[in-house]
Amino acid sequence: MTTYAVLAEKPDMARKLVTGLGGKKTAYTQDGYIEVQDSPYLTGRILVTWAIGHLIEMAPFDEYDPKLKKWDLATLPFMPTKYVMQVRDGVGKQYNNVKRVFKEANQIIIATDPDREGENIAYLIVDQTGDRDKVTKRLWVNSLLPKAVQDGFKQLRDAGETYNYYKESHSRQISDWLVGMNMTRYYTLRAQGAGIQGTVYSAGRVQTPVMVLIVKNKLERDHFVPVPFWTISGETEKDGQKVIFRNATHFESEEQLREFVNANQLVTPYMATIGTVQKEHKIKQSPKLLNLAALTSLANAKWGYTGDEVLQTVQALYDADYVTYPRTEEEVISEEEFGILADRVDAYKELLDSTVATPQLTPRKRYVGAYQAHPALMPTGKLPELAKLAGRDANIYQAIVSQVLMMFMADYEYDQTTVTIAVGDQQFVARGKVVTQAGWRAMTGVTEEDATEDAGALPVFAEGERVALTIQTAKGETKPPKPYTPGTLGGKNSIMEKLNLGTAATRAAIIKTLVDREYIELVKKAYEPTDKAMVMYTMVKDSLLGSPEMTAAWEDYLAKIEQGDGDPATFIANVRKFVSQEIGKAQTIELPPEQVKAAIEQSSYGTCPKCRQGTITKGKHNYYCSNKECDFVLWSKMASKTLPDSAVWALIAGKTTNEISGFKSKAGKSFKAKVKLDNEFKTTFVFDSSKRKG
Repeated sequence: MTTYAVLAEKPDMARKLVTGLGGKKTAYTQDGYIEVQDSPYLTGRILVTWAIGHLIEMAPFDEYDPKLKKWDLATLPFMPTKYVMQVRDGVGKQYNNVKRVFKEANQIIIATDPDREGENIAYLIVDQTGDRDKVTKRLWVNSLLPKAVQDGFKQLRDAGETYNYYKESHSRQISDWLVGMNMTRYYTLRAQGAGIQGTVYSAGRVQTPVMVLIVKNKLERDHFVPVPFWTISGETEKDGQKVIFRNATHFESEEQLREFVNANQLVTPYMATIGTVQKEHKIKQSPKLLNLAALTSLANAKWGYTGDEVLQTVQALYDADYVTYPRTEEEVISEEEFGILADRVDAYKELLDSTVATPQLTPRKRYVGAYQAHPALMPTGKLPELAKLAGRDANIYQAIVSQVLMMFMADYEYDQTTVTIAVGDQQFVARGKVVTQAGWRAMTGVTEEDATEDAGALPVFAEGERVALTIQTAKGETKPPKPYTPGTLGGKNSIMEKLNLGTAATRAAIIKTLVDREYIELVKKAYEPTDKAMVMYTMVKDSLLGSPEMTAAWEDYLAKIEQGDGDPATFIANVRKFVSQEIGKAQTIELPPEQVKAAIEQSSYGTCPKCRQGTITKGKHNYYCSNKECDFVLWSKMASKTLPDSAVWALIAGKTTNEISGFKSKAGKSFKAKVKLDNEFKTTFVFDSSKRKG
């Protein structure tokens, strides 16, 4: 009898696969798997096991040679010919569970997330356990609802069909390791040579170019010099209604404007002749369906959510089976999926309490077509109780459902009238708009587009008609570039998307990494670089590492690997060559004194609470005193929770922190608590006496 090992990505995913498989099931969750017997979809014994995200990771330098534990320029670049993989800290028990299940199995079915990262997670595990030859099939589903799971098991794909996803992802993983591990040490040591101690200057193949973009944006704003310009318009009144004829030209000087006014004798009242009157009936279909980038832009503009918050929220909705796979770059769905959604329209409308008509029940190519891996975001047939969803969950879910519902609504239609007046070589234009059918716009309400357009009807003008214009001039000036928001940095049509930096699935994580590593911070809903970022920028501004163009070229080649047209070995060889060249330059990096001073101040958390002599500096895993005779140390993590920066400041100042959530007891139970330093300057929990202790 065949014994199948089905590898899911997470425990919750495994449980949903078991539900879809049907048959008799015996729970052995304490042993890291669930056994299914007599499933109508697989003949044989079925052991469903799971990873916990990544079980396997690339080992650090010191796992290759203990001498590499010390950071030294003489050891760089380090380029191993064979890469060491290791079990990630904290997941060893589940790794052993998976390994045991694999040993019992004749065949392994990969059922991790249907993308390159899911593929990489699976193959890293089977390579570590030595069971790659048992991998035969791939479950590829975009929903974890029972029917979708059943259909997936009925039509299992050969493992080789999706193997290129692994090759691309693993190539990416190795290149990121080579760049990150080598260049982080390199720039940290260069900063130390310039006088900045105790700060790690993390570098990355994608994160560094993104940081450079944010710094350059800041520098452009700081050094921006407004350029004045002058505009001209004409206002008339007809049938009791004021109408403004606008001219789009920005005159570079007041003298240039005056020359135009004098040459055409533009004095009030100016008798002008209507040139053309054009009437158009315009039809606009609803917006395209949402992919992750578009959802990020929408949620940031509407609620101020960051990309990471959006991704975490939609991932939770996916895990709960309320929406389809979140990390999608597509804006279309299949014809079959369209039909399923059409059957559920009334249920979705009732859920959102919408009364807008939905007559568009025929697939249209704007929304329906072929896609490579995952469809656009859609709600599933499992409907939540909106009142029970957390605020962010409810907002994101309703945004996805609303976008889908608009696809079934009537088009937005309006009549637009454009009236022009020619003055010399310039055109003066007035526009009016009358909505003839609200259609899907009834779902969105008044938008910025409505506010900026001439929404009302114009009075009736005839070609050749004479009108009296009141001439108006105004002075303006150019505006500095806007700082990047989560939407404009990593959302739809964002700078990262345009420069091909990362993917829809990775951009949120890249930005979060920059925040976590204290290169950028969110200030008034936009990202600003820190003093640490300014130091790093000085070190990388003349390096290809900070070049978005080079990173984009790498992304293009990685895409070729995924498509089967690129060679992983060639890609890795080029990355190795790049790292060697960058470090081989061995240039002396001169940092401005003010940058060094600011970086030192930023890395200090104040006076040591124990010795009262040294200052507290942040290390890789802890906060320590600069006084070598003082043994004060504050660990970054406490009960599996990384202490927030505000808590660190409070503790070093001798205060008790605010209540912090996310701590975990030894039994794995989550709890909340305040934290303080005891009499021996060790961290200790402070529990609310009115609550039970975790």
